[in-house]
Order: sequence, then C-alpha cells, then structure tokens
Amino acid sequence: MAVNVTPLDSKLRITYSLGADSNGKEITQIKTYSNVKASAADEDVYAIAKVLTNLQSNDVLRIGRLEEKEMTEV
Repeated sequence: MAVNVTPLDSKLRITYSLGADSNGKEITQIKTYSNVKASAADEDVYAIAKVLTNLQSNDVLRIGRLEEKEMTEV
C-alpha cells in the first residue's frame, strides 16, 4: 500500500534541568517553541536551539523536534 505523507506542523522542544528537589529527584522544565517551518532542515533547527540554550543559565538535558504529518493512502 502506497502512502502519501504531508508535513503539517513542527515544534522545537528543549528540556532543561533546574536542579534537584529535597529527595534528590531531578527537576526539569520543558520549553516548546511552536511554528517551526516543517520544511526547515534539522541542522538549522538544532542551530537555533543551541542559540536559545546559550541564553539560559540552566543545563540542557535534551533538544528535540516534534513533527506532525498527515498520511493518506495513494
């Protein structure tokens, strides 16, 4: 079965470490940036993420990209 995939939306997600709570469990914060062009190259999105993380004092745990795509049968 052939499937046609159409990119709909893309988001940049950065997870930061805010330290540890009184029990030693890591506290995290997730920042999501919407309206990333679905056609943007992964390398370009990562480069923007690095610029944004350099503005933060918290340690970065993860940089990710969320993509939404529509799939239709051809």
